[in-house]
This record gives sequence, structure tokens and C-alpha cells, in this order.
Amino acid sequence: MPLQLPRVIPLLAALLAASSIRLSPGSSPTAPARQPSGGVKDEGVFSLSVEGKKVGTEKFEIRSSGGRIEAKAEIQLRLDRDGKTVELKAFPDLVLDAHFQPLTYKWSQKGSQSSRLEIDFRSSPAKCRYRTVAGQEDNRDFDLPRDVVVVDATSVIHHYQLLVSRFKLAAEPKQTFRAFIPQEAWPTVLTVEERGAEAVELQGHSQTLDHIVVATESTPIDLWVDEGGRLQRLSNPEAKFEALREK
Repeated sequence: MPLQLPRVIPLLAALLAASSIRLSPGSSPTAPARQPSGGVKDEGVFSLSVEGKKVGTEKFEIRSSGGRIEAKAEIQLRLDRDGKTVELKAFPDLVLDAHFQPLTYKWSQKGSQSSRLEIDFRSSPAKCRYRTVAGQEDNRDFDLPRDVVVVDATSVIHHYQLLVSRFKLAAEPKQTFRAFIPQEAWPTVLTVEERGAEAVELQGHSQTLDHIVVATESTPIDLWVDEGGRLQRLSNPEAKFEALREK
């Protein structure tokens, strides 16, 4: 039975790196990340929209301290479901070591549907504890290699910022990561590829940003980052979803 996590936004949602994945011919997983000089630091707010309609915000903070990187956020969503308005708040908190290897991940969702997820990557196998919206406990263990990248894209946009930061540590314009989708407990392959500079209209102004495409075997996610490596825009055309950095 697959592990069912909340799908508040139908994006990719992946824990990168299951060791059982078959890579396409000629590809290989990216080498473990080196430690970034000066650590990782960023904070801001993303505006979230579906089909051009704003559905929420994500206020996030990424900071380095004591040899660790912590990325956390408060996500507020207001969604229309079956003619009713549903308000949700989510609080993701990811802790990595200085080499981007995950230590712990916590996710709590509050509102008309509440749930909680905790994953401890420090043990082997990694231990996943999930309390469903129905109040049931669903506990799983996963055999994952030590060097993993975490992207929980149920609506956690700033995890893509972490992915960009790691991607920028290597010189290769195209890198392949192994992936694990927690909602379906199914492995996949994730490719991150730089497409070059493009003129992008943001908040009424034209900016030149670096276009990066993140893709599984079927779903592409478009990212645009500035010269400082900060994520400014995310687009999932298939889901008609977009995130724009407000500040």
C-alpha cells in the first residue's frame, strides 16, 4: 500500500535518491555535494497561484549554523474544493548537514484536514512516521543511500532553492539525481538542466534570469534564478501552477 501524503498542490513531490533506480543509458547520478563556502542563507516570500488565481503564500527561511543547514517555512493556502473554500497551513522543516545530506524532515498540516509527517534520515533504514488526515498512524522504513537530496514539492517551493544551490556547486550544465516519491513509494530519476539566460517579465519589469528545468521521466518543472542563484519563479505548466518570489 503506497504511503499517501497530502497533495495540496499537484506538483512533483520527491525525496531524491533511492538506490534501486535504473538510470538511462549514458547517465549517472551526480557526485556527493561539496560543502558550500560561506554556508547557505536565504529568506523571502513566494506567491502561489493556480490557473492564474492566487491560492496562497510561502514564507521561508534557509540558514546555516553549527555545520547544519535548516530550511523551514509557513505555507498558507486557500483552495476551492467541491464548491467550498478550504484553508490550510503547512509547516515544513528540513535539516541538512553542511554537504546537503538530510538529517531530519518534519511536515505538519493544520486546518480542516490535519496531518503530520516525520522522517529521520540519520538511522538506517530511514524511519518515516506519518499521521494521516483520518488520525491513523502509518509507519514505514526506507533503505536510502546516505547522499540524498530532499525535495518535497507538495507545495514546498523553497526546497527547489536548496536544489538550485546544490546544482550550482558543480560545473556540469546537466545533472542526474535518483529520486523517491513518498506519496507513492515509487522510485524515479530526476534531471536538472541549465537552459541559459532568458528575459522574464516579473512584477511588470523585464529581468534576465537563468532558466533551469527539473524533470522526472514525465513531468518538467521550470525554474528561473537570478545571478545570485536565488529562485525567482517556478512554473509547472501541466498543473497550471506558478510560484513567484515577492521579496
